[in-house]
Amino acid sequence: MHKHTLNQRIQRYHIILLTVLLASSSMASVVLREQLEPGVYAAIRGGQVLFLECSPPKGNRAQSLLGKYLADGKEWRLYKDRLAVAIPFKKLNVKSQRKVLEVVFPLDYVDAAGWWHTVRFSGTNGAESVFALAEWLTGSGADSRKILDHNANQQVKEPLNRSCRILIPQPLLQPVMKTHSPQPPPPPPTRTPGPALVTANHVPKREDAPAASAASNSNKETTNGLLKYGENSEGPFAQYELKLGESLYSAVVVRFTDYRENEDILHACEIIQKRSGIHNVHRMNAGQRVIIPVKMLSDRYQPAGSESRQAYEEIREEARRLRADQIVTKDLDGVVVVLDSGHGGRDRGAAITRLALFEDEINYDIVCRIKLLLETYTRAKVHTTVYDRKQGNTPTNVSRFTQDSNEVLKTTPNYTNTNAKISANLRWYLANDIYFKERGRGVNERKIIFASIHCDALFNDSLRGAMVYVPGAKYRRSSERPSGSIYKRFEEVRRHPTSSSSSSQRRKDEALSQNFANTLLQAMRSNNPPLKVHDAGDPIRNVIRQSRGRAYVPAVLRNTIIPTKVLVEVANMTNPKDQKRLADPEWRQWFAEAFVTALRKHFNN
Repeated sequence: MHKHTLNQRIQRYHIILLTVLLASSSMASVVLREQLEPGVYAAIRGGQVLFLECSPPKGNRAQSLLGKYLADGKEWRLYKDRLAVAIPFKKLNVKSQRKVLEVVFPLDYVDAAGWWHTVRFSGTNGAESVFALAEWLTGSGADSRKILDHNANQQVKEPLNRSCRILIPQPLLQPVMKTHSPQPPPPPPTRTPGPALVTANHVPKREDAPAASAASNSNKETTNGLLKYGENSEGPFAQYELKLGESLYSAVVVRFTDYRENEDILHACEIIQKRSGIHNVHRMNAGQRVIIPVKMLSDRYQPAGSESRQAYEEIREEARRLRADQIVTKDLDGVVVVLDSGHGGRDRGAAITRLALFEDEINYDIVCRIKLLLETYTRAKVHTTVYDRKQGNTPTNVSRFTQDSNEVLKTTPNYTNTNAKISANLRWYLANDIYFKERGRGVNERKIIFASIHCDALFNDSLRGAMVYVPGAKYRRSSERPSGSIYKRFEEVRRHPTSSSSSSQRRKDEALSQNFANTLLQAMRSNNPPLKVHDAGDPIRNVIRQSRGRAYVPAVLRNTIIPTKVLVEVANMTNPKDQKRLADPEWRQWFAEAFVTALRKHFNN
């Protein structure tokens, strides 16, 4: 047999094998396809295998189609007269390889530093790897070590998480991968990770705004000069114009909505991108008109006159009335403070393990500091919901924490935090039991304050600072009682099994909590030195939204009947600057001091 014939048979075998593997139902990983041209698709299986998929024309007509994609134009004959073919990535010419990468990964772009890749597949959808990226972009999987060693990738760990960003440095790239993103832009993805970290660029000419027609029905009503409202065939919307350097992720979704989790923010970005007619989030210009469905907006950004906006304004008015009628007490005399340290036991919360930062340990240290300050320098009475059986109530002056499971809830009997949901419910049961006991001793309900201390772990590590959650009145039920026989073990549950409240109580709760939240954030801003407050959107939120329409208030705020209650995210654990602050015992002390200052101001109006 001639060598040439043998090579052809081997190549045919590889093509058939790849096609069979891709079609096999026994392989669990997902295949995603993006159209390059009619009948031709860039495809990826399991985040690892790239290929081109098509049904070539019959006979010699296949040459005109396949010849422009193949590295060896003569190999079109290998695919001749096949019903469907899958051409391996390595068989494609370099221009086609780049085109496949850009269409499959629409958030990727190239600048002077190199190729910036946004991970699209992780978990059940497949698993990308730095080795595969190196093979595609540098030509050698061995370059994966050099990629991970680059300064820009110090936060990158495998297995890769969806929406993680990785830089493949310019010197490592194959020549065709070095040039900036080509024109025209690729078609919009049907389901991509979303436009996180992709920002508007130059100031446009007027014709650069594709959403003009969508906004033509705008009624010109504005909120703080930021939004205009209108309605078209797709329903009511708010319109925002991007400023230079702004992105859909932070400047729009984080600012104007109550989505919190990365997946929900990305999903919202995709909806807004489609509604706005934005075909490529890499090419957005300053002045780009962004259309946001009204149902996504936070209450404060709803159109004036709407039910949600009216409810928001009513809470604001109630808060102003209550501020004017604030209870005043000297040196926090008669004030009861219930401090809840988030997570603990087997539930460590968020973690940055390489820095030995564990949320439950940080939360507990801050609570210990607040408790010590209050009991040393004020007349306030302090209750805590969590106790560390080894550490006690003593703060720890460490910058690297040791994660343990010594924390228990101070219910009767103690609960060891083996289940996060049960733990969350038992915390409000415990807080309610404390409330009823203190009320029985004659304490005014407005002298009792509940604060749950947490650390945020927002995916976007450019976001910094403290956020405060308060109980949104319209998102709470009139009564709630979790099911499960385990709750009957605890005296606090047996004494008060149901959390109940009236609509007027829920409105007053939100207003009182808003007032304390504002005082706390002002105390942080005016602290010496000032402590960072979240500024990419409203730092005070009354609800957390999720994709598919769910909106909820955290259980410790939803069902704790203490009227004034807040959940404080003191900093963002994924942000490098906030990481340094959380690791610094002095900063944790500053936060505790700011919290006590806020209490003093709240009761010394």
